[in-house]
Amino acid sequence: MIINEVIEISDPAIKEFLSLKDKTLNLNEQIIVESEKVVKKLLNSNTEVLKVFAHREFIEKYSNILKEKGAPIYTASKEIMEQIVGHKLHHGVMVLAKRPQYISIDELEDKVLILNGLTSPENIGTIIRNSAAFNINSIIIDSKTCSPYARRCIRVSMGNIFKVKVYKSENLNNDLSSLKEKGFRIISTANQDGAIDLPNYQFSNKACVIIGSEGHGIEKSVLENSNDIIRIPIDDEVAHLNAACSSSIVLYQFSL
Repeated sequence: MIINEVIEISDPAIKEFLSLKDKTLNLNEQIIVESEKVVKKLLNSNTEVLKVFAHREFIEKYSNILKEKGAPIYTASKEIMEQIVGHKLHHGVMVLAKRPQYISIDELEDKVLILNGLTSPENIGTIIRNSAAFNINSIIIDSKTCSPYARRCIRVSMGNIFKVKVYKSENLNNDLSSLKEKGFRIISTANQDGAIDLPNYQFSNKACVIIGSEGHGIEKSVLENSNDIIRIPIDDEVAHLNAACSSSIVLYQFSL
């Protein structure tokens, strides 16, 4: 295994890591993954690794799997790595990889989570982690939802984005109609009059659960296209829970 030593920050070999802003990458093709725990999940997935930039300790620890991946490996002194914008030294590793391909609608499993208009990377990352925790491994995002492969989403998900399959919907209502034809029951989550309390709801074997945006909830047309609307019974003065927090409660019940 060849380890390439970087001796100055201007080395073009590490240009992708000089600014870890997502706008410097084409998220249709490439992603940046950082921190040991997250990179470990990446390395154990089928995701193609393009380049590794890490401390020697990390390289030695994971030498076997890095050999298998066969990507170029670079290292540098702590002084060089400290100069990289946005890099926290204790992470010790950054990887450039190909973004996993979105799946087709026909590849979805029987239990599906749908994200409708979520824009917070922290919420999306946490929801994906929750989903993977309860083995809900098929996710649909609509065109208004932030990419789950954005740097912050990947990190907050703790790498669990590499466990799940993602379908990107360009027309959510059309896809919901198609899913109904395939035997899925469409379930929206909203704290509104007429919604069924979660403890009283029996999930179908084939179902999709929709989580709405942080500020506006689920779109009206999507609510109207749903078979059922469920709610988490909470104190009226609280009214609403954070999207990521509520997802953990609903997904636990969904997984049973």
